[in-house]
Amino acid sequence: MAISQTSIIVKKETLNNSHFILWIRDEKLSEQSLPGQFFQLRSPRQDSSSLYKPISIFNNEKSCLGFMIKSLGKGTQSLSELDRGDKLEVIGPLGTSFPPCQVKNVVLISGGIGYAPLWYLSKKLKLENYVYWLHGGNSKPDVFPCDEIWTEDGSIGYQGLVTQGLETRCSEHPTDIIIACGSGPMLKAIQKIAKAHRIELIVSMEAYMACGIGACYGCAVPCGDTGNVYYKRVCKDGPVFNSNEICWELL
Repeated sequence: MAISQTSIIVKKETLNNSHFILWIRDEKLSEQSLPGQFFQLRSPRQDSSSLYKPISIFNNEKSCLGFMIKSLGKGTQSLSELDRGDKLEVIGPLGTSFPPCQVKNVVLISGGIGYAPLWYLSKKLKLENYVYWLHGGNSKPDVFPCDEIWTEDGSIGYQGLVTQGLETRCSEHPTDIIIACGSGPMLKAIQKIAKAHRIELIVSMEAYMACGIGACYGCAVPCGDTGNVYYKRVCKDGPVFNSNEICWELL
């Protein structure tokens, strides 16, 4: 059950000019939170009418939850101005988690801030699975530690789209399942690769969320096929989906 409360920031990590991690300590929230879920966060310094920002759980250890955030708009900029000892309004944990992974060879692939939910997941998977992680971004500030890095400008790692690396990986190495998080176009490209290689694909969808609890339907995504389309809410029915559920033709 999601909890709404005000927590105290126990630590802030600045990763670069645009990315940072906020940590809160709460044993109950930590026990309830699973990889793939998210929280709605808001700075108390914002106007009470301001919307919460949906932020994935980046890490969960020793009763502490970490939220990796990229400063983009007004809401995340306000969060970036907080520091240790400041209050943080939280609602969560929300959404679905990644399903148990019973197969051996797992490929993780992320783009940009899609890195965040896969970090917590990777810690769980590496206990029992062989995991290979590809991550891509526009340039060096958008990428973080993994097995294979791609940047569009070539400032670090391979130059190009991370999906190029995925195609090579699936062609040359045993892959039982792909787990991905990133933008809609990126996930659509990954789905084509997974389908061509007949590999199961689990996706964590990104969408604009106004309420975060399924009431407003602002984050609905098409499911089924073009002959029988229905909609699911990323915040309530997701954000984690089996790719077979999504009607990719309409994205």
